[in-house]
Amino acid sequence: MSRFSKKLSGEEKIVAKNYGALTVLQALNYILPFLIIPFLERTLGLERFGLVMLAQYLMAFCIAFADFGFSTTATREISILREKKEDYSTIYFKVFWARMILLVIVFVLLIAFVFLIPRFRVEWHIYLLSYGIVIGQTILADWFFQGIERMQLLTVINAVAKILFTVLLFVFISSPEDYSFVPIFNSIGFLVAGAIMFTISLKYVKWQWPNFKDSTAFYKESFQIFISDISSQLTFAANGLVLGLFAGDSIVGIFSAFDRLMIAAKKMYLPIYQAIYPYMSRKSNDEKNKMMMKLIPGIAGIGLLGLLGIVFLGKWIVELLFKDPDIYQNVNLLQWMGLIAFFTGLSLLFTNLYAPSRKLFKERMNVMVIGTIFNLALGFSIVPYLGLKGTVVTAISTEFVMFLAATYFYKMDIKQLLKT
Repeated sequence: MSRFSKKLSGEEKIVAKNYGALTVLQALNYILPFLIIPFLERTLGLERFGLVMLAQYLMAFCIAFADFGFSTTATREISILREKKEDYSTIYFKVFWARMILLVIVFVLLIAFVFLIPRFRVEWHIYLLSYGIVIGQTILADWFFQGIERMQLLTVINAVAKILFTVLLFVFISSPEDYSFVPIFNSIGFLVAGAIMFTISLKYVKWQWPNFKDSTAFYKESFQIFISDISSQLTFAANGLVLGLFAGDSIVGIFSAFDRLMIAAKKMYLPIYQAIYPYMSRKSNDEKNKMMMKLIPGIAGIGLLGLLGIVFLGKWIVELLFKDPDIYQNVNLLQWMGLIAFFTGLSLLFTNLYAPSRKLFKERMNVMVIGTIFNLALGFSIVPYLGLKGTVVTAISTEFVMFLAATYFYKMDIKQLLKT
């Protein structure tokens, strides 16, 4: 390890350290769902389990709305300021105050959504209690620590919060009647992590009150990312929400069991992209392209391993983790969903790394919007008739379409760079 470390430049060592920290965090993201999801399914029953998972799909959409794309644009700006050794305060508080306003707007919209739709009004408290997740994630300032490349501390705090949430679940939830505690404990975990990281982030900046002067260009770029992220989260959440509209909570529970395993598979790429993103943002276009040429075969290999793992180990994993026979009877759908692990890694390589580092925000937005429109059109067309199978077909097809769109825009950008 020491020999390898000596071969790296100063910047590359920072990338390696951040990747190591993010890998530890991601390991928790793998391990804890394998403890939490089966526990909730067994303790709450499939219907109540489906309900709390439905609330989490909705919160993912709220988080994307409150973020407004700042996690991408602000990270890039902070990374550049770090290299120039300039003050972070102005950009930090442009993001902070904008997010505070958005938090209020999103909460009002959530209340309207929950109480205007009978399907959600019945268990309204589950959705509102879950909003602490959005607040905690919004004040976490993970984008800031990613930009200054100090991910080790973020990893520790996130790990503590996730473990706290897990312990609370196992201690206090013992029957289906305890289902209301799930959003409460989940919110507590996020709020604790958010409050601690926000407090620490203030040591790097000087306090500023709201001032949105000369911010038009920055917010315009963030808006393009916002549309992309809303589209991405809508695509993610729509599968569960559309299924919830046409089927019961039990069916949503089956899909959520499979979907949570797929989310874990998708997240295996994130430590790579999050660690490299600030570093790639500072490089020339030629260097960016060389990095992509090295990353593409590696990511494809990881995706292929993920696909094979789900195909050959899917039945064993489901039988090991879940009690309800309805979940195991549909395990073949999980095996087909293994294709998502392959397509996602390559499309994320463009949307989460290359496009933001090149400021191709419009192209990134186009990929996400194409995926969302396709997802909604296909979902509303086939889910009412095919139910769970229709949702799985929609999820796989959407990831494939986004992979094709990302490939197209990447090749178009390379051609443009060769011309200029």
